[in-house]
Amino acid sequence: MKKHKNMKTFGIVTGMLMMLTFFSGCTDFPMDEDDLLITTQGRCYIGTFYLYGPDHLDVLIQDSTVIDTVAQTVVGLAKFGTNLGKVKPAASLSLDSKITPVMGVWTDFTVPRTYTVISGNREIEKEYTITIRLQGED
Repeated sequence: MKKHKNMKTFGIVTGMLMMLTFFSGCTDFPMDEDDLLITTQGRCYIGTFYLYGPDHLDVLIQDSTVIDTVAQTVVGLAKFGTNLGKVKPAASLSLDSKITPVMGVWTDFTVPRTYTVISGNREIEKEYTITIRLQGED
């Protein structure tokens, strides 16, 4: 009986060591300074843009945001009464891209802001200017 129990333990330990060896090989992929995986994706663009107020609701008027990937601009229209001095931007990006400065932090959009989208392969950078107008101020 004792011999059978030792063999079972040996099998479990051997299996765990094999799994550890297999998964430790996954760390050979290149990572950037933000610990994000560098991929082969060469595209970089903003797909959608949102702007959240203190209540965590989107303050942009639905279907008012125009994203021009050629001119690299985003123009949005915020609802009347929005405090553009303290809003949180968010965006969807092309696959494996990243953006700098980071979004999701309180930002003053009373003036246009510039964000840089960086491709997944980290070889292409596109600078987007984001301008937000307030409804009723034309």
